[in-house]
Amino acid sequence: MFSRLNRWLLTLCKWSAWFGMLLLLGAVFATTIDILSRKLLGVTYQGTIDLVQLCVLGAAFLSIPYAFISRSHVAVAIFTDKLNGRWREAISTLSALLGCAIMAAFSWFGIGHAGMQIEYGDVSQTIGIPIAWYWAPVLYGTLLSTLVTLMMTIESLWRVLQGERKIS
Repeated sequence: MFSRLNRWLLTLCKWSAWFGMLLLLGAVFATTIDILSRKLLGVTYQGTIDLVQLCVLGAAFLSIPYAFISRSHVAVAIFTDKLNGRWREAISTLSALLGCAIMAAFSWFGIGHAGMQIEYGDVSQTIGIPIAWYWAPVLYGTLLSTLVTLMMTIESLWRVLQGERKIS
């Protein structure tokens, strides 16, 4: 029932995470070039901090949805391993629901705050990168994470309900 949507979301999350890794490599590259040029040539590049911040921010938020969909976040298995399947699934449902609520709240408040900063014409401090470029990966990552965790909640709840039907 959920397999087609799950495959589509997994593919989207993987591509996002790959792009996030490329941004992280870009941050490493920009930092390395700045350090080498400073040490070897005595020249520094204006705006390296702005670019590195943008790349690291993008890398983090573009990778979060993949962490959700691959269930890579930290779990307290010492407690859940002792529970039977239905209780474990109920806890999985609750954690997915909480993740969904948190990501939806981040998205909601992020959209409002981003809109305000974009309206004011805010830019980065050194080279004037429009603040929208900073908000784009944040909003994309939180909105995609909301969608992923919503799907996880529905799937998990479905399994809990299916388990109850088999027992009664």
